[in-house]
Order: sequence, then structure tokens, then C-alpha cells
Amino acid sequence: MRISISLAVAALAAAAPLPARAQSKQPILAVFAHPDDERVIGPLLSRLAREGRETHLVIATDGSQGVRDFAHIAAGAPLAAARAKEAQCAADRLGVRKLHMLGLPDGGLASFDTLGMLRSALAAIVDSLKPAAIITFGPEGGTGHPDHRLVGDVVTQVIQGDARYAKVDLLYASLPTERLKTAPPAEPTVNGMAASLLTVRVPFEERDLVAGREEFACHRTQYAPAEMDAVNRYLAHAWNGTVWLRPWMGTLHDRKLFAR
Repeated sequence: MRISISLAVAALAAAAPLPARAQSKQPILAVFAHPDDERVIGPLLSRLAREGRETHLVIATDGSQGVRDFAHIAAGAPLAAARAKEAQCAADRLGVRKLHMLGLPDGGLASFDTLGMLRSALAAIVDSLKPAAIITFGPEGGTGHPDHRLVGDVVTQVIQGDARYAKVDLLYASLPTERLKTAPPAEPTVNGMAASLLTVRVPFEERDLVAGREEFACHRTQYAPAEMDAVNRYLAHAWNGTVWLRPWMGTLHDRKLFAR
């Protein structure tokens, strides 16, 4: 009888889900449209890397149309090359394991062919990495840029379209509208979400805030120093020491996903 009970217990243990500690070995994947979009979760990526979590960053477009007069870099290949270097600089500052630059046309995602290429590329990365969670834009698209909205939509399509991804935690990165109302001025501003929907709140330390500022400083073709300072103040106020995320399904599959 004791042998039978022992065998039954062993069988149940083998069939049980993996403990949270084992699940935590799976990487976290962040997917955004342009180099510099990762800024909205910079402190979170810093904290995860600091704690030994493998992180990957996907940038969908080449950023080739984001011309700023002060940078003196023409649209097209010259700007795309500069922004690729800035993206790698930012990824390095945040401890990202690998940067995936898809190189799709900046401002040109809205075609059947390009959206199909985006979907295929993202599905291949998800298949390869098997992430525990994916962080991307929600329907408001951060600043509201069409590329932001489309990238978030396609990430959602990939996850909801394949039963193999049923346990992947999909999270939308945003900022609480309540805090944005009192944030200091900056350009651009962010379309927030109601705080009640941003139920996954991940605290970070001062050193992660600093790392976020350092990675943002890499994007010299996009922001003058005074503009960066304003955005940093704006985000620090909105975050208030916490990165805010909305779980697509309303709750996390892995409730210990961001546990220390």
C-alpha cells in the first residue's frame, strides 16, 4: 500500500505544473515600433536584467523617417543606420540579451504585405524564444503613433491566434491617466489608461530609473537635451516608482512573473 501511495504521489508530482521558479527562467520579450519606444518600460527592463532575467527587445521599423533638424541626418538609409546604433546603445544600457531589428519601413506598416511580414517575423521570434511574457503597446499606442498601434495589434494577433501561446502573458505598457493629468509638460505626451486597468505594477529602484535615463540619452537623433530632460521628468512623475502594465487577459497566468 505504501508503495502504491508513493507511486501515486510521484505521478501527481510529474503531472503538476512547473513551479514559478522554473517558469521564471523563460525570457521576457518587449516589442515596440521604433528605437526609443522602449523608454516607457526602461526601468523594468533594467530591473529584470539586474536580477538575472533574460530579456529581448524587438524593434519593428527602421526609424528612417524620424527626421529632426538639429540632428542633420537625412531620411532614409543614413537615419536608419544612426537609429540602429542608438537602439543597440539603449539595449546595452538596459542589459538586454539581444536586440532584434526587423527593419520594416518607418511609417509604412499599414499594408497587407508589410503587416504580413511583421506577423511572420514576430511569430518566428516567439516560436524561437518561447517567452514567459510579451510586453507591447496597447490600443492607445503610447503617443498614438499609427505604427505603435499596429505593432501592438499584430503582437496581440500572434498570441491570440495560436493555442500554443495560451500561457504566454501578454501585457500592454502604459501610464495611468490620473497621474498624467498632473505631470509636468513634455513633448510628446502619452495616451494613458485608467489606473484601475493597469493592475500589474512593477516597482523599480533609483538605479533602474537612472538606467532608463541613460538608455534614453542614446537616442540623440530624436531628442535635444532639453527635450530629454522634460520627458524624463514627465515619465518619472507618471511612473511614481512603478512601471504600469495591463494584462491582456485581465490577470497573469504566472502571478509570480515579476516577483523578486
